[in-house]
Amino acid sequence: VIFRIEGEWLAVSTPMLHEIIDVEQVHALLHTIPHRRNPVLMGVINVHGEIWLCVSLKELLGLESVAPTSVTPRGSYKRMMVIHGDGDRWVFPVDEIHGIYRVHPRTFQNVPVTVSKAKTTFTKGIFQWDNRQVAFLDDALLLHHLTRSVK
Repeated sequence: VIFRIEGEWLAVSTPMLHEIIDVEQVHALLHTIPHRRNPVLMGVINVHGEIWLCVSLKELLGLESVAPTSVTPRGSYKRMMVIHGDGDRWVFPVDEIHGIYRVHPRTFQNVPVTVSKAKTTFTKGIFQWDNRQVAFLDDALLLHHLTRSVK
């Protein structure tokens, strides 16, 4: 599943995807947790009558903010993405979702040395899509760090 946060195009494996929700449906349902200063944990959110943790992948991955442009790609608008794994569900905002894209494992490029030597790298590989480089995230590492970051 390919999605964009700020200026970065990212992907997770399709089995991780649980649901995509329009921001308008849940925006009023996000509640911050008092006295919590963790930038990764945005709060809790009511989705279909269940309370789930809402996190910021932007903060977890250390993505830099980009200046807004006057030209918004056609059909793009903010949404919430719900992923699941290890019995947990995580909700996080994304700026754009392309959707499901099939990638053959042989098309993955190695992660650049500057990324792979970083303290925490979540990128398993990089692939080309629509003249863009997309970082394919390591599912297990992402879930592990999400769990660890909200404790």
